[in-house]
Amino acid sequence: MEPSSDAPSSQATPIGTAEPVAQAVPTATPTNAEVPPLPHKSDSKGHGTANLLNHMPICVKNPNRKTLKGQQTLAFEPKMDGEEGFQLVPTTFTVEASRKALAEMDIIDELPFRFVEGYGFQRYATTLQPKLRIRDIPSRQTVARDVIGIYGVEREKLRGALKGRRVCLTTDTWTSIQNLCYMSLTGHFIDDDWKLHKRILNFCQVEDHKGETVGRKIELCLREWGITGIFTLTVENASSNGATIKFLENVTKDWEGTILEHEFLHMRYCAHILNLIVGDGMKEIDASIAKVHEAVRYVKSSPNRNQTFVGFVERLGIESKSLLCLDVPTRWNSTYLMLETAQKFEKVFIRMDFEDDSYSSYFMNKENSGGSLYVTANTFFDEMFVIQENISHLSKSQNHLLKNMATKMESKFDKYWGKGDKMNHLLYVAVILDPRKKLRFLNFCFSEIYGNEVADVMVELVRDALVKL
Repeated sequence: MEPSSDAPSSQATPIGTAEPVAQAVPTATPTNAEVPPLPHKSDSKGHGTANLLNHMPICVKNPNRKTLKGQQTLAFEPKMDGEEGFQLVPTTFTVEASRKALAEMDIIDELPFRFVEGYGFQRYATTLQPKLRIRDIPSRQTVARDVIGIYGVEREKLRGALKGRRVCLTTDTWTSIQNLCYMSLTGHFIDDDWKLHKRILNFCQVEDHKGETVGRKIELCLREWGITGIFTLTVENASSNGATIKFLENVTKDWEGTILEHEFLHMRYCAHILNLIVGDGMKEIDASIAKVHEAVRYVKSSPNRNQTFVGFVERLGIESKSLLCLDVPTRWNSTYLMLETAQKFEKVFIRMDFEDDSYSSYFMNKENSGGSLYVTANTFFDEMFVIQENISHLSKSQNHLLKNMATKMESKFDKYWGKGDKMNHLLYVAVILDPRKKLRFLNFCFSEIYGNEVADVMVELVRDALVKL
């Protein structure tokens, strides 16, 4: 019988004989596209959530990596952006975070670096946070390095914030008791959120107070910060400051942020000039105020003297809830408050002059020896108008003393600001931009003080300045 067509072509091998080795048949190698996918095997140990949780604290791309270390604790922290109240947030203790906070505390509270090495502070710190060991508290040298590091970081942040900004500057110079000259430079600018910022840009020693010396120092500081736009420079009314303004006008007129070739660069200290004006008027009665000042100063100089004063008040049966207060030269309302309260205790001071030997000797020795948020430009004009109107009214007073005082103050006012034409017109522009005032308010104020003719001229000057800007 013939074999089936499905049977192998070779003859059957007898039982007991070795089976021949089959020859290898060449096969085609499949391409990558033809390789069948391997079956997916899910391993709970290698591909579960535990592995993901273990990876999160060490992942360099995780922005919250530092806060995931250790056991977290719920804590109340103040809300951001000036909002009132607190928010509950998870926190975790780290030595690095406490070290940074320690350096920031040293800066904010102006503490000496050595305070961190005091045993009392170290014990107190470890009591607040048991996880913090005394050996983890840095030394004074480490704190000093951390402070310098924070300064570098904050400096770069401020440099970035100032980039492309137009800045208003305020500068001041003075001489210390060691006869050394110092200068400070403060910058004011508005950010993208229309928030006003005030930052000290420089605090340094200068060779002298000459205008060119100060101007060169300001220019160098601006270049270091990368500031290319100056809007105004506010300076005191010293003659040397005029040279400072001229120098900066020349060296910065080609900067990209210059406005109208620095036509409105110079800004005078309004408060300083007003203080000079009031000071001239107060000279008429300065001797009387000085006596009241010394009397109040005597009482408030020690607890024993104050107790003696209270004893005289009780003996004379004077009932008053107000207390004596000492004036401050740059705060005029404090002078008024001092005089107002002292007047109520006039009988007490008279009795002390008779009965308190130390009080009378204090004045005898004096005779023998011979001896302050956010202020904005638009608010100054209200105060200026009220002061100027009162001065003008008092200069026509029938009271000879008040008339002399007001006349001297009016003369000083005209010296610095004239009929408003000597003032930097940017201050008027700020009033116009206030929607509560606008140009009509300026017109009204000028008319009340100088008359309609002067008001028309000043309004046109301010309108021209606004158009130029």
